[in-house]
Amino acid sequence: MRKWILVFFLLLIAIIVAFSIFAVTGVIDAPALFWDVGMKIGWIEPHLKVYAIGQDAQGWIENELLELQLKQEELDQREAQLRADRQLLEQRALELDSREASIETRASKVQEQEEQRRNIQTLASLYASMDAADAAQIIEKLDKDLVLRVLLQMDMQDAAVILTELPTNLAVTFSEALGQANQ
Repeated sequence: MRKWILVFFLLLIAIIVAFSIFAVTGVIDAPALFWDVGMKIGWIEPHLKVYAIGQDAQGWIENELLELQLKQEELDQREAQLRADRQLLEQRALELDSREASIETRASKVQEQEEQRRNIQTLASLYASMDAADAAQIIEKLDKDLVLRVLLQMDMQDAAVILTELPTNLAVTFSEALGQANQ
């Protein structure tokens, strides 16, 4: 009888070892086999169903977490891109502000020059309409640069008549300056 018990236990051990080897190598799907057997046992079946629901819920949660991670990475990339775009826009805004300031500066300079040109034209037409001797007396006392600009705006004949009325040294100075300005 002992021999039969020994044979039975050795056979049982051999079956368990063979089953383990087949399960580890993937020949037998042990979890599915145990699952099917457990679902056939009445008192284990409700517990396995609850476990299956928990496993499904766990799988769903893992999938949702994975999707959330992907969305988070996408949002992080978009945020980084938006930050870079914002910096670029701020940089361009600064460039535009500096350009606007330089344009305003140039515009004010052009406006000042235009105002000076109109003033000089007004003086030129005023002196041209005056008697040459009176105009020469006034011109003697003015700044040389202003006189030169006024004479350049005048008609050549009017400027020549006024130059003849000026003292010789001033007439020579203005004539030289007019010659250099016409070059």
